[in-house]
Amino acid sequence: MKAIGLFGGSFDPVHLGHLRAALEVYEALGLDELRFIPSAASRNKPPPHVPGAVRMRWLELATRVVPGFSVDDRELCRGGFSFTSETLTEIRSEEPGATLYWVLGSDAFAGLGLWHEAERLGRLAHWVVLDRPGSPPLAELPCPIWSAQGIRHDPRDLALGETGGILALQVTPIGISASAIRARIASGGRIDYLVPEVIRHELLDGSFYGANAQTSPD
Repeated sequence: MKAIGLFGGSFDPVHLGHLRAALEVYEALGLDELRFIPSAASRNKPPPHVPGAVRMRWLELATRVVPGFSVDDRELCRGGFSFTSETLTEIRSEEPGATLYWVLGSDAFAGLGLWHEAERLGRLAHWVVLDRPGSPPLAELPCPIWSAQGIRHDPRDLALGETGGILALQVTPIGISASAIRARIASGGRIDYLVPEVIRHELLDGSFYGANAQTSPD
């Protein structure tokens, strides 16, 4: 049975914290594939600073040398607000029989009940929750109403069902955030060793995160 990890987010910009966490998820779960899914827009967050096509290209450049990693542009092509329930429904129809794992940080997991069609999410995938520096411990977060087994800590426990499991996965804590990178660029700071080297010079040219850059309309 094919195992596919799905890592959604704005990736505004993608940074080494994203990539390291994704690699550790890929290894811990023995995935066949891990897809990065850049969002078009979220109804719960400000719009991205950079157009979707640019964020997509940065992800492709950052992941092209890693076997098993790929980038999925369906939410950018769909436009409007990006809803995880729609994305998972599409992928389940395209990959019948595959086991899907949606990867998210503990900060996002804390607000899962506010997501679009939240009551359906447990029927569409397993959920892999990553501890993020500065976020509440997973033990203090409420489980969604669809969770029958609570939060698990062993990836083997997710094999007991096709969907609806919640796994708390410890990954190497890397305190990098996209917002801090944007602020550093705007103030003229250096971003060496925070972002993939292949996109560092483009990030620094001032077009996207400089003091006069404009928020992307998409």
